[in-house]
Amino acid sequence: MSFSKKSPIGALGDAHQTADGSWTLSHPGHFEWYHSADGAATEARSLYVDASGIASDFADGRSVRVLDVGLGLGYNALVTMDAWLQAGSKGPLEILSLENDEDLFAALCSGEAPWLAGWDPVWLGAVTGLVQVQGSNLEGQACQVWQARVVGPGGGQLKWRVCLGDARSGAAVAQIQAAGLFDYVWQDPFSPRKNPGMWGADWFAEIAPAVRCGGCLMSYSVASRVRKALAAAGWRVERIPTSTRKKRWLRAFRLAREEDPT
Repeated sequence: MSFSKKSPIGALGDAHQTADGSWTLSHPGHFEWYHSADGAATEARSLYVDASGIASDFADGRSVRVLDVGLGLGYNALVTMDAWLQAGSKGPLEILSLENDEDLFAALCSGEAPWLAGWDPVWLGAVTGLVQVQGSNLEGQACQVWQARVVGPGGGQLKWRVCLGDARSGAAVAQIQAAGLFDYVWQDPFSPRKNPGMWGADWFAEIAPAVRCGGCLMSYSVASRVRKALAAAGWRVERIPTSTRKKRWLRAFRLAREEDPT
Protein backbone atom coordinates (compact mmCIF):
# COMPACT_ATOMS: atom_id res chain seq x y z
CA MET A 1 0.00 0.00 0.00
CA SER A 2 1.67 3.22 -1.14
CA PHE A 3 1.06 6.78 0.01
CA SER A 4 2.46 10.18 -0.83
CA LYS A 5 3.30 13.37 1.06
CA LYS A 6 4.34 11.66 4.27
CA SER A 7 4.19 13.98 7.29
CA PRO A 8 5.44 12.85 10.75
CA ILE A 9 3.25 13.63 13.77
CA GLY A 10 5.06 11.76 16.49
CA ALA A 11 3.39 9.22 18.72
CA LEU A 12 0.13 9.17 16.75
CA GLY A 13 1.86 7.85 13.65
CA ASP A 14 2.57 9.29 10.21
CA ALA A 15 0.06 11.16 8.07
CA HIS A 16 -0.31 10.14 4.44
CA GLN A 17 -2.38 11.61 1.64
CA THR A 18 -4.63 9.07 -0.08
CA ALA A 19 -5.78 8.87 -3.70
CA ASP A 20 -8.87 11.07 -3.24
CA GLY A 21 -6.87 13.84 -1.55
CA SER A 22 -8.00 13.04 1.98
CA TRP A 23 -5.44 12.02 4.61
CA THR A 24 -4.99 9.03 6.88
CA LEU A 25 -2.55 7.82 9.53
CA SER A 26 -0.44 4.73 10.05
CA HIS A 27 -0.85 3.39 13.59
CA PRO A 28 2.61 3.12 15.24
CA GLY A 29 1.63 0.18 17.45
CA HIS A 30 -0.63 -1.89 15.20
CA PHE A 31 1.35 -1.15 12.01
CA GLU A 32 -1.91 -0.73 10.10
CA TRP A 33 -3.42 2.19 8.21
CA TYR A 34 -6.59 3.75 9.52
CA HIS A 35 -7.98 3.90 5.96
CA SER A 36 -7.33 2.64 2.44
CA ALA A 37 -4.80 4.23 0.11
CA ASP A 38 -7.63 4.49 -2.43
CA GLY A 39 -9.14 7.30 -0.36
CA ALA A 40 -9.98 7.69 3.31
CA ALA A 41 -13.15 9.71 2.76
CA THR A 42 -14.17 7.71 -0.32
CA GLU A 43 -13.82 4.41 1.53
CA ALA A 44 -15.89 5.63 4.48
CA ARG A 45 -18.64 7.00 2.21
CA SER A 46 -18.79 3.92 -0.03
CA LEU A 47 -18.85 1.38 2.78
CA TYR A 48 -20.90 3.01 5.50
CA VAL A 49 -23.24 5.34 3.59
CA ASP A 50 -23.67 3.88 0.11
CA ALA A 51 -23.57 0.16 0.87
CA SER A 52 -25.81 0.40 3.95
CA GLY A 53 -28.62 2.35 2.25
CA ILE A 54 -28.83 4.81 5.13
CA ALA A 55 -29.36 7.71 2.72
CA SER A 56 -32.86 6.42 1.89
CA ASP A 57 -33.80 6.79 5.56
CA PHE A 58 -32.55 10.37 5.50
CA ALA A 59 -34.49 11.11 2.31
CA ASP A 60 -37.66 9.80 3.98
CA GLY A 61 -37.09 12.01 7.04
CA ARG A 62 -36.85 9.06 9.42
CA SER A 63 -35.28 9.19 12.85
CA VAL A 64 -31.93 7.38 12.66
CA ARG A 65 -29.44 6.21 15.30
CA VAL A 66 -25.92 5.07 14.43
CA LEU A 67 -23.39 3.26 16.64
CA ASP A 68 -19.93 4.17 15.34
CA VAL A 69 -17.52 1.57 16.73
CA GLY A 70 -14.05 3.03 16.34
CA LEU A 71 -14.22 6.79 15.78
CA GLY A 72 -10.58 6.92 14.70
CA LEU A 73 -9.96 9.92 12.44
CA GLY A 74 -13.66 10.78 12.33
CA TYR A 75 -14.43 9.98 8.70
CA ASN A 76 -17.22 7.45 9.26
CA ALA A 77 -19.23 9.75 11.51
CA LEU A 78 -18.64 12.78 9.29
CA VAL A 79 -19.63 11.15 5.98
CA THR A 80 -22.80 10.02 7.77
CA MET A 81 -23.45 13.60 8.83
CA ASP A 82 -22.75 14.71 5.24
CA ALA A 83 -25.36 12.35 3.80
CA TRP A 84 -27.91 13.56 6.34
CA LEU A 85 -27.20 17.22 5.53
CA GLN A 86 -27.30 16.62 1.77
CA ALA A 87 -30.68 14.90 2.08
CA GLY A 88 -32.06 17.97 3.87
CA SER A 89 -33.61 15.57 6.36
CA LYS A 90 -36.27 16.80 8.73
CA GLY A 91 -35.72 13.74 10.90
CA PRO A 92 -33.21 13.60 13.77
CA LEU A 93 -29.88 11.81 13.55
CA GLU A 94 -28.01 10.50 16.58
CA ILE A 95 -24.47 9.16 16.34
CA LEU A 96 -22.66 7.52 19.25
CA SER A 97 -18.96 7.08 18.49
CA LEU A 98 -16.68 4.90 20.60
CA GLU A 99 -12.98 5.73 20.86
CA ASN A 100 -10.22 4.55 23.20
CA ASP A 101 -7.29 6.75 22.14
CA GLU A 102 -7.42 10.02 24.09
CA ASP A 103 -4.45 11.58 22.28
CA LEU A 104 -5.94 10.83 18.87
CA PHE A 105 -9.27 12.29 19.95
CA ALA A 106 -7.60 15.43 21.33
CA ALA A 107 -5.82 15.93 18.02
CA LEU A 108 -9.10 15.55 16.15
CA CYS A 109 -10.91 18.07 18.35
CA SER A 110 -8.07 20.58 18.05
CA GLY A 111 -8.94 21.19 14.42
CA GLU A 112 -5.21 21.28 13.67
CA ALA A 113 -4.29 17.61 13.13
CA PRO A 114 -2.58 17.04 9.75
CA TRP A 115 -5.24 14.63 8.47
CA LEU A 116 -7.78 17.49 8.69
CA ALA A 117 -6.02 19.25 5.79
CA GLY A 118 -8.56 20.32 3.20
CA TRP A 119 -11.59 19.40 5.32
CA ASP A 120 -14.87 21.18 4.69
CA PRO A 121 -15.62 23.92 7.27
CA VAL A 122 -18.74 21.97 8.29
CA TRP A 123 -16.58 18.99 9.24
CA LEU A 124 -14.13 21.21 11.11
CA GLY A 125 -17.00 22.92 12.90
CA ALA A 126 -18.39 19.57 14.02
CA VAL A 127 -15.14 18.21 15.47
CA THR A 128 -14.08 21.46 17.13
CA GLY A 129 -17.63 21.84 18.47
CA LEU A 130 -17.39 18.68 20.56
CA VAL A 131 -17.49 19.58 24.27
CA GLN A 132 -17.22 17.35 27.30
CA VAL A 133 -20.58 16.76 28.98
CA GLN A 134 -19.80 13.86 31.31
CA GLY A 135 -16.89 12.63 33.40
CA SER A 136 -15.99 9.18 34.67
CA ASN A 137 -18.51 8.01 37.24
CA LEU A 138 -20.58 5.33 35.51
CA GLU A 139 -20.18 2.01 37.36
CA GLY A 140 -16.77 3.11 38.56
CA GLN A 141 -15.30 2.82 35.07
CA ALA A 142 -13.42 5.56 33.25
CA CYS A 143 -15.54 7.13 30.55
CA GLN A 144 -15.75 10.63 29.14
CA VAL A 145 -18.67 11.73 26.99
CA TRP A 146 -18.30 14.55 24.47
CA GLN A 147 -21.13 16.03 22.45
CA ALA A 148 -21.83 18.32 19.50
CA ARG A 149 -25.12 19.39 17.93
CA VAL A 150 -25.85 20.41 14.34
CA VAL A 151 -29.08 21.77 12.85
CA GLY A 152 -29.64 20.72 9.26
CA PRO A 153 -31.15 22.77 6.40
CA GLY A 154 -34.34 20.72 6.61
CA GLY A 155 -34.76 21.53 10.29
CA GLY A 156 -33.59 18.16 11.53
CA GLN A 157 -31.20 18.00 14.47
CA LEU A 158 -28.04 15.97 14.79
CA LYS A 159 -26.71 14.92 18.19
CA TRP A 160 -23.22 13.48 17.97
CA ARG A 161 -21.78 11.96 21.13
CA VAL A 162 -18.34 10.42 21.62
CA CYS A 163 -17.72 7.95 24.43
CA LEU A 164 -14.00 8.15 25.15
CA GLY A 165 -12.66 5.07 26.92
CA ASP A 166 -12.61 1.28 26.73
CA ALA A 167 -15.62 0.20 24.63
CA ARG A 168 -15.91 -3.00 26.69
CA SER A 169 -16.14 -1.17 30.03
CA GLY A 170 -19.34 -0.94 32.03
CA ALA A 171 -19.42 2.81 31.41
CA ALA A 172 -19.32 2.47 27.62
CA VAL A 173 -21.89 -0.35 27.62
CA ALA A 174 -24.15 1.85 29.76
CA GLN A 175 -23.85 4.63 27.17
CA ILE A 176 -24.76 2.21 24.38
CA GLN A 177 -27.75 0.84 26.26
CA ALA A 178 -29.00 4.30 27.25
CA ALA A 179 -29.00 5.63 23.69
CA GLY A 180 -32.10 3.76 22.51
CA LEU A 181 -32.18 1.23 19.70
CA PHE A 182 -29.63 1.74 16.95
CA ASP A 183 -30.57 1.35 13.30
CA TYR A 184 -27.01 1.04 12.01
CA VAL A 185 -23.63 -0.07 13.36
CA TRP A 186 -20.35 1.02 11.75
CA GLN A 187 -17.97 -1.74 12.93
CA ASP A 188 -14.51 -0.27 12.33
CA PRO A 189 -11.92 -1.15 14.99
CA PHE A 190 -8.44 -2.23 13.96
CA SER A 191 -8.24 -5.70 12.42
CA PRO A 192 -9.33 -8.88 14.24
CA ARG A 193 -5.68 -9.91 14.38
CA LYS A 194 -4.63 -6.70 16.14
CA ASN A 195 -7.78 -6.05 18.21
CA PRO A 196 -9.52 -9.43 18.70
CA GLY A 197 -11.64 -8.33 21.67
CA MET A 198 -13.72 -6.09 19.43
CA TRP A 199 -14.51 -8.83 16.90
CA GLY A 200 -15.62 -11.81 19.01
CA ALA A 201 -19.08 -13.30 19.47
CA ASP A 202 -19.24 -11.82 22.97
CA TRP A 203 -18.87 -8.28 21.60
CA PHE A 204 -21.49 -8.76 18.89
CA ALA A 205 -23.83 -10.35 21.43
CA GLU A 206 -23.25 -7.45 23.82
CA ILE A 207 -24.31 -4.80 21.32
CA ALA A 208 -27.15 -6.84 19.77
CA PRO A 209 -29.80 -5.86 22.38
CA ALA A 210 -29.08 -2.19 21.61
CA VAL A 211 -29.80 -2.68 17.90
CA ARG A 212 -33.33 -2.88 16.53
CA CYS A 213 -34.50 -6.11 14.92
CA GLY A 214 -33.34 -5.91 11.31
CA GLY A 215 -30.74 -3.27 12.14
CA CYS A 216 -27.75 -3.18 9.79
CA LEU A 217 -24.07 -3.63 10.68
CA MET A 218 -21.40 -2.72 8.14
CA SER A 219 -17.71 -3.61 8.28
CA TYR A 220 -14.61 -3.78 6.12
CA SER A 221 -13.64 -7.19 7.56
CA VAL A 222 -15.01 -10.33 5.91
CA ALA A 223 -12.72 -12.67 7.84
CA SER A 224 -14.19 -16.09 8.52
CA ARG A 225 -13.78 -15.66 12.27
CA VAL A 226 -15.78 -12.41 12.14
CA ARG A 227 -18.60 -13.96 10.11
CA LYS A 228 -18.77 -16.92 12.49
CA ALA A 229 -18.76 -14.66 15.54
CA LEU A 230 -21.62 -12.56 14.17
CA ALA A 231 -23.67 -15.62 13.27
CA ALA A 232 -23.13 -17.09 16.74
CA ALA A 233 -24.33 -13.81 18.29
CA GLY A 234 -27.59 -13.71 16.31
CA TRP A 235 -26.75 -11.80 13.14
CA ARG A 236 -27.44 -12.76 9.51
CA VAL A 237 -24.23 -12.18 7.59
CA GLU A 238 -23.50 -11.56 3.93
CA ARG A 239 -20.52 -10.51 1.86
CA ILE A 240 -21.23 -7.79 -0.69
CA PRO A 241 -19.22 -6.52 -3.69
CA THR A 242 -17.46 -3.18 -3.38
CA SER A 243 -16.63 -0.28 -5.65
CA THR A 244 -12.98 -0.39 -4.54
CA ARG A 245 -10.00 -2.68 -5.06
CA LYS A 246 -11.09 -4.65 -1.99
CA LYS A 247 -13.39 -7.33 -3.43
CA ARG A 248 -15.86 -7.75 -0.57
CA TRP A 249 -17.30 -5.94 2.43
CA LEU A 250 -19.45 -7.36 5.19
CA ARG A 251 -23.09 -6.52 5.87
CA ALA A 252 -25.07 -8.11 8.70
CA PHE A 253 -28.60 -7.81 10.05
CA ARG A 254 -29.68 -8.32 13.64
CA LEU A 255 -32.06 -11.24 13.81
CA ALA A 256 -35.22 -11.33 15.95
CA ARG A 257 -34.85 -12.52 19.53
CA GLU A 258 -37.41 -14.03 21.90
CA GLU A 259 -37.13 -11.03 24.20
CA ASP A 260 -37.84 -8.51 21.41
CA PRO A 261 -41.11 -6.59 21.90
CA THR A 262 -43.90 -7.73 19.59
